[in-house]
Amino acid sequence: MADRNLNEHGANRVQGAGLQHVFPGLTPKQHEVLRFVSENRTSKEIAWELGISESAVNQRIEGVRIRAGSPPRAELARTYRQYLLDQDAPCNPIPDKIPQVPEVLPDASVRAQDEPAASLALSDAMTYTVTAPWQRENYGQIVPEVLDGANAGLSRTAAMVAIAGGMLLVAMVGLGVVRALADLI
Repeated sequence: MADRNLNEHGANRVQGAGLQHVFPGLTPKQHEVLRFVSENRTSKEIAWELGISESAVNQRIEGVRIRAGSPPRAELARTYRQYLLDQDAPCNPIPDKIPQVPEVLPDASVRAQDEPAASLALSDAMTYTVTAPWQRENYGQIVPEVLDGANAGLSRTAAMVAIAGGMLLVAMVGLGVVRALADLI
């Protein structure tokens, strides 16, 4: 079992050595991004730290991966960590947890902000009821009772026919007046 692990690590070391020839020719920005990749940071975290867009981070990583023969990101991170150790360059340790989340809240003022909302409810809450003016009782009915009874459909149809007939009569009288004036001229 120990020989197998040694062979696996040796194979990884040989494969990693194949990638290390790419690292000296990289730009300073690519080295900067790869340092964070070697710490197992996400592209979003790297973008936040460097103040650049996430797509810019991904472009720099992809540029390195293409030069190196498209290895997986984890293998690239492992090889770059080894490269930094070989160069005696400072390499931050891989974090055990998410660095942005503290383990304990620092003081009482921060803990007070995280209390449940139930303890922050208003004790003297009032209920307001809003009614529209036409829903109040002091106003009479808007629609006449004739149009709103048992035969409402028939009554409304008769009202529409009467209104349409009246409009037709007014139009015919108006056209007659216009024709009479045209004959006089």
